[in-house]
Amino acid sequence: MDLQLSWNLFIVVFFVVISSYNLIIGKDNTIKVIVGTYIALIASDAIGEIFSHYFMGTQMFMLLAKEVHISGADDTIIFMKVLLFVMMVILFAVRGAFVVDSYGRGPVGLFFHLIYSVLSAGLIISTILILISGVSVIGGGAEVSEALRSLTEQSYLVTNMVYYHKFWFAMPAILFLLHSFIGEKVE
Repeated sequence: MDLQLSWNLFIVVFFVVISSYNLIIGKDNTIKVIVGTYIALIASDAIGEIFSHYFMGTQMFMLLAKEVHISGADDTIIFMKVLLFVMMVILFAVRGAFVVDSYGRGPVGLFFHLIYSVLSAGLIISTILILISGVSVIGGGAEVSEALRSLTEQSYLVTNMVYYHKFWFAMPAILFLLHSFIGEKVE
């Protein structure tokens, strides 16, 4: 078997790993990961923009860029946003200071758990790709980075994850609403 390493393979493996992790930790913790992902997305984007506004061009900023071997200031901000996002998602998943107790056990609960697991993986991957693009989720309007442009040229899956990122952002919230109307909590 001749296995070619590609971004498509990377996306599929990453998707399977995140979905599998979510299936292992259970439905309520998967919902906790999704909520933490939303919070981490907004917070990492905002912190990156604050950092960019106040520190870009300073000597400390240039040392940071040199330390991580990134040539441009914009690339350093992108790297920082992605790093913050990943760290915050992990911290929310492990130590998030909120509890989720959802409805539905049995086949209905399993169905929602499977869907939440897939949506969580899609949300995390599409968020990382959007952050790599250099476009601010909060502020909008920036030019798409060369890094993402080269990825979309190489990978059909990356192109679709970026093109349909609004689907991945919206569907977990829509599923939360749908789930809240399906059943009643059993004490």
